[in-house]
Amino acid sequence: MKALRLAGLTMLALVLATSFMLIAEDNLSTVRYGGQYYPGEFLLKAHPDFWENYGLDVKHILFSSGTENNMALISGNVDVNCGSDSKTVSLFAAIPDQALILATIQRGDRYSTIVGVDSPYQSWYDLKGKTVATRLGTGAEQVLLRYFDQIEDLAWNDFNWVNLKIEDMISALQNGSIQAFTAWEPTPAIAEAQSVGRVLRSYGDIALVPVCLHTTLKYAETHHDEIVRFLAAQLDKADMIKNDPTGAAELAAQAASAQGIQVSPDAFERVFSRVDFSLEFDENVLASIEDTAQFLYDKGKIDSIPEFRWDGSFLEEAKALRAQKASEE
Repeated sequence: MKALRLAGLTMLALVLATSFMLIAEDNLSTVRYGGQYYPGEFLLKAHPDFWENYGLDVKHILFSSGTENNMALISGNVDVNCGSDSKTVSLFAAIPDQALILATIQRGDRYSTIVGVDSPYQSWYDLKGKTVATRLGTGAEQVLLRYFDQIEDLAWNDFNWVNLKIEDMISALQNGSIQAFTAWEPTPAIAEAQSVGRVLRSYGDIALVPVCLHTTLKYAETHHDEIVRFLAAQLDKADMIKNDPTGAAELAAQAASAQGIQVSPDAFERVFSRVDFSLEFDENVLASIEDTAQFLYDKGKIDSIPEFRWDGSFLEEAKALRAQKASEE
């Protein structure tokens, strides 16, 4: 899709834009960010220096669902939001002429199937006829459907499915009412850290299931510098996860506790080691989102496949800003 290539970025424009940002740092407005209960979001909550280092005041709102998060962006209640691949599809289906992808914040083995830590189960074949759980209507259900579509001698109806809330899955596995559950991080890592469960399978090889950062064209046109600084802070977060996962995990656990969610540093460190938190959005990530859209269309979940729009120039400028800031320190 030729229209989706990087927006025209020249070295001259990059230098001028970066210089302007340094001059205008004190005049930047607040950025309202719609986050979710993802591992990296807790690290951002715990360490506002990520934003403050770039002169930003970010109002970081955690939404309990991607649908609510999308509605907040569509209604103008947030300026930037994040959402999984299926929510990216939903956003572009709702506002096809207004939505814009800026970057990703995680991808890969975000979903895992967990079985009891001492159970005999080694594959989905061993679970045939067993009671298993997931949260229906979420990305976990979709990745499982895609997995079963690829395995000739396994089908959805081979299992007794239970629709469970994410917060009830570990206890249900522990008390034996289910034999396995499939969920997104950090719930699988929590089950491991509590010695309740172990990973039967993760699904990064089935689908990248990227979580993207979105905004609107109008906001991008009028708040260019804020977006660049926002992405620079996100890059700093990803750098900390990569280079200091233990410290990042401790901070994330503190932030989760402040939100009334008990996740151990060990669980967060498992997630930070398992999931890819890089921000690069490229043709492979785009192809993964398009594949999700095709899957949802084939399953009758959406009426048509939207066209996706992304602009990588903001992230390139954010990298340059980080490099310039590092050279001045």
